Amino acid sequence: MSVVPMKLLTLAGPLDKFDQVVSACVIDQPFHPENALRLMGQVKGVLPMEGGNPYAALLRRAEEVAREAGVALDYAPFPEKLPRKELAAYFDEVEGKVTALLRRKEELERQGAEAAAVVEQLEYLRGIGTDLDELWDLEYARFRYGYLPRETYDSFQETLNQEEDILFVPTSVGPRRVYGVYFTTKQARSRVDMLFSSLHFTRVNLEVQPHGTAERAIADLTAQAAEKRAQAAQAEEELKQLREQEKGRLLSDYAYLRYHSECRQLRQYACRSRDSFYLVGWVPEDALEELRKKMEGFDQLSCVVDVADDVERFKPPTKLKNPFLGRVFQPFLEMYGLPAYNETDPSLLMAVTYCLFFGIMFGDLGQGLCLALLGLVLSKVKGMWLGSIITCCGLSGALFGCVYGSVFGFEDILPGFKIMEQTTLDGLGAVSNVLLLLVLSIALGIFMLLLVMAVNIVNGVRQHNFEKILFGPNGAAGILFYAGVLFAGLAGTAFGVNLLVPAYVLPVLLLPLVLMLFREPLSRLLAGDAQWRDFSLGEVLGTGLFELFETLLSYLTNTLSFMRIGAYAITHVGLMLVVHMLAGLAGGVGGPVGVLILVLGNAFVMGFEGLLVGIQVLRLEFYELFGRFYDDGGVPFVPRKIDYTRHTD
Repeated sequence: MSVVPMKLLTLAGPLDKFDQVVSACVIDQPFHPENALRLMGQVKGVLPMEGGNPYAALLRRAEEVAREAGVALDYAPFPEKLPRKELAAYFDEVEGKVTALLRRKEELERQGAEAAAVVEQLEYLRGIGTDLDELWDLEYARFRYGYLPRETYDSFQETLNQEEDILFVPTSVGPRRVYGVYFTTKQARSRVDMLFSSLHFTRVNLEVQPHGTAERAIADLTAQAAEKRAQAAQAEEELKQLREQEKGRLLSDYAYLRYHSECRQLRQYACRSRDSFYLVGWVPEDALEELRKKMEGFDQLSCVVDVADDVERFKPPTKLKNPFLGRVFQPFLEMYGLPAYNETDPSLLMAVTYCLFFGIMFGDLGQGLCLALLGLVLSKVKGMWLGSIITCCGLSGALFGCVYGSVFGFEDILPGFKIMEQTTLDGLGAVSNVLLLLVLSIALGIFMLLLVMAVNIVNGVRQHNFEKILFGPNGAAGILFYAGVLFAGLAGTAFGVNLLVPAYVLPVLLLPLVLMLFREPLSRLLAGDAQWRDFSLGEVLGTGLFELFETLLSYLTNTLSFMRIGAYAITHVGLMLVVHMLAGLAGGVGGPVGVLILVLGNAFVMGFEGLLVGIQVLRLEFYELFGRFYDDGGVPFVPRKIDYTRHTD
């Protein structure tokens, strides 16, 4: 649970060795580059490195050819040097072959689909035994092929038969449509077409003119469609063979271009003098020694190492180093924001408290194990990061299910703390477990708030921030006031001791409020800021009193907010009581209907309440806890590692 310490490296060497240094010491190394001009911009004679990337255009060309050839981008070993002209010629050659095969395949598929479509259209002309060529060669008559609704045909069949200029020949009579051909004279063509249009006749236009009878044309076109599909499949096979044949060299050339393009892009971070280059970047402290060994291979390369706390122009990046549980919950942390370099990493704290809160609110042995199994499937099979979190939460729920003695809502299988029963306490007699659970939830909230306030003081020490350490609402003054109010309330309620006397109120309650009210000028005074006097009393009181009121209100609301932990535990038991009551009304647990209701009820409660509890716990983490000590705003540590599987933006 820590942020990895960083060192700032400033590299300087001969200008003509820049590419070699970058290749050996920066690319694919734990080196987070910064803009060197920000550090050395004030030095006379220092200029930006020349721009331009001669590999960029060829790299995009390689990606385009790989995409057209169906080759997934990946790393492949490449030689030290490749002539760019030969690369361009090779890409043109491969693209030409791929394009030719693709066009041939598409044309064959189009011809096959066209022939198959005509076959489908001719299926309804099987009833005509006439040679179709004769129909197209009619000199004094015209014909149309299509279909009309069955209802229309049945209603107007007699009328069509009585028309002297019309001969309608049905070729297929179905329940919804009637396919057929109508003939008419050349002179009456327009009038007859309009008549059939009014009868909702839909004309079928044959894309290819068939020859011979309908039966013969269907057979010929079916064979033609099969032949075209076979030829298209052959073209696809040739394309596959070409892909396998060229894949090795294509990926090798691509990897060469990707590597040298990434190296070239690092010039945007560097600057130069007449004969030297300068490159600045962050390196993890534990990787510094190994990087030094790589630098020893360059005689004229110098390196200056600065501690992160001594650097003012750059903000150190954040690299987290966490145990397994902290890594599992790190995506939730990143939703809120990465910790700053000089801030405590709360990943492990969040992981432990999230599982703790979830387990208390969702305590059931059977449902917890089912939830853990579901999370395991999502994590291992689907590769979802949320699955690991669900697994941890399910195991926590199962653990607290043992504490509550609850298995799928059955309270009589295991002993435990029964929420709907009573507990006998010395001096208090029988106390409702519901009330006891709510009180314990508030006590847990108080402990957690005091804990994160202590973490805030630790952050203040790291950041040399006196407001966080002493005067802030989450610093020493805030802890003193919050703990003082709670102690006074506990003493009066439990022991009948009144601590609200001047000797207690002035140093424990009033003094912290005054310190919080004047925290800004006091913090500047301790930091040695000469402008600490610039605050006017009216300005401090005008804004400070409102902020102080908000602070006092937040103490109350944040504390009471932890009651939701006990409330959701009670809700979980209540929902399962309803499920068992419904199962009892349906014939009991022994009947098939009762078992079905139990299964469906448990599944509903597990999904519905699991989602609600997960959201509520995340709210407690982000608002009640993180808001008191966590500033986030960290810059992620991004070394220049090449991803050979991505396309250029």
